[in-house]
Amino acid sequence: MQLLPAGAFRSLDGRPKEVEHWLLSAADAAPLVAAAAARGTPYVFDYEHQSLSAASEGHKAPAAGWFQALEWIDGEGLFATDVQWTDTARRLIEDDEYRYVSPVFTWDRASGRITGLINAALTNNPGLDGMRMVADLVAARIALAAPLTFPAKDAPMDELLDRLRQFLNLPASADVAELTAELAALSTQLGAAPEAASTLTLGARLHAALSIQSPDPAQYVPLTVHAEVQNELAALRTQQAEQERSALLTAALADGRILPPTEAYWRAQPVAALRAFLEVAQPMTALGGTQTQGRPPTRDTAPAFATPHGHHVDAERLTLHLAATDFARKHGVSYAQALRELEVDQHRNP
Repeated sequence: MQLLPAGAFRSLDGRPKEVEHWLLSAADAAPLVAAAAARGTPYVFDYEHQSLSAASEGHKAPAAGWFQALEWIDGEGLFATDVQWTDTARRLIEDDEYRYVSPVFTWDRASGRITGLINAALTNNPGLDGMRMVADLVAARIALAAPLTFPAKDAPMDELLDRLRQFLNLPASADVAELTAELAALSTQLGAAPEAASTLTLGARLHAALSIQSPDPAQYVPLTVHAEVQNELAALRTQQAEQERSALLTAALADGRILPPTEAYWRAQPVAALRAFLEVAQPMTALGGTQTQGRPPTRDTAPAFATPHGHHVDAERLTLHLAATDFARKHGVSYAQALRELEVDQHRNP
């Protein structure tokens, strides 16, 4: 199910106001796909974005469906590949009461690039124009799965026409010309050339529309095996992301590109966001080596530290930070463990 288009796009209501348009590229989509794979809770499809106001207005926001796996398709956009509709939502879609999907996302106010996906909703008034209709996929799946039964050989033509109307999901008032046009369109979608279809009789067109080659089982794997492989890949990606995150944070804490008070925040961010920040963050020169020749600095000998105008550095906390960094390097322990050791030592020897 398409969630976002590729490239530059705008909403029908004139958004965004801050920039010329929103942007989504393969590079922008990569962290969205990774974040979805790392989630333990699937994303929700609701109705008309009710979940955005449910808490403040006190109304219910029932789910229409769920999804978690995302995939980028070049030239088309970001897609959910494992959508599971509720029975209620499926009936509404099949009855053509809901046609479109509307995503809720975050974006960078300076560049317009998409930075996160929150959820999506079934709606008939989508903000984005040109998105794929959800009804098309569901209706096609139902039509191809439902067998077409024919009346007895001597049954009246009206009965045959009624069966065709039901199969093609056309109103009871549809005449032979409308049935013929619908069958021609269906046969074209299934691979018949338009010029050839125009010369076929009604019966021949129906035969062409229903002559779908059965898939070769050797070319496919069971859904359970596919799901197991996808789960294993997702777990592996999560493990690799955590290892990379730990390595990046260890290095950044050591050279001052990240300070201890912000460590918890960065541990909760996607690895791609952490990597992008560290590419532009500047290390602290004072943390490039030990300024006390391997000895823990004392409280009254905190090193000089240049700060931007209007800011200040807590000398006591900086001294403790330098000591912890040196202790971690000398003893081969984590920064957090070194900090705990020094704090315990200070309590013993105030």
